[in-house]
Amino acid sequence: MKFLDNLRVLAPPLPWDQPVVHEGEGDRVVHLHGLWRSHLAMDGVARELRKDGYETVNLSYPSFRQPLDVIVKKIAADLAALPSKKSHFVTHSLGGIVVRLLAQDFPELVTGRIVMIAPPNQGSEIIDWLEESFVGQLALGPAGMNLSTARVPSEIPGFPAELEVGIIMGKTKSIPFFQSFLEEENDGIVSVNKGRLPEVREFCIVEGDHTFLMNEPEVRRLTKCFLESGKFPDDTPPS
Repeated sequence: MKFLDNLRVLAPPLPWDQPVVHEGEGDRVVHLHGLWRSHLAMDGVARELRKDGYETVNLSYPSFRQPLDVIVKKIAADLAALPSKKSHFVTHSLGGIVVRLLAQDFPELVTGRIVMIAPPNQGSEIIDWLEESFVGQLALGPAGMNLSTARVPSEIPGFPAELEVGIIMGKTKSIPFFQSFLEEENDGIVSVNKGRLPEVREFCIVEGDHTFLMNEPEVRRLTKCFLESGKFPDDTPPS
């Protein structure tokens, strides 16, 4: 199953992608994928949460075609069309930046806990390298270009104090090409320390690479625990 889930992660976004809603009696969990991905990237973790009774909403958004403000408004419209319900969020990579903006601009839609998987909360050194390149700009799109280490800390808001947030970072260096740009501890794409936020105490580091981190069994265990309790379990490796 993990192999199939990893294949789904690689599926490209399509213009006709629509929100995938699985109704349930429990709280709602909204899933936000990363750059150049589709709702299929979060399908595995959503499936696991449905086993625990959660309602899941797996959103697609134009991560490489639209700027962040347009993306946030689209997601807000998708969620506003659903019946009102307590809504948690599980995000991967760029999705974590999106939910930070959503919590600021549409706080009425972000009413539960948030699990951020491999978020570039302090920006990405790789974006710093690519932002002056035409090819880089073309590949990353307007949203990706907002993820530099200069722009994220200065332009993206932190979370309100009342929100419970947990951050999970990976430390498996599966992509050697970018190692010269990253800090020693990284997941191949994002340096571990670039995932930190001053207002978030629940922070852990696990084995796993950036692209497939959401499909690691340990990440799914930690996600479930945080959604249930607002904390990572006591046996979580120290960060």
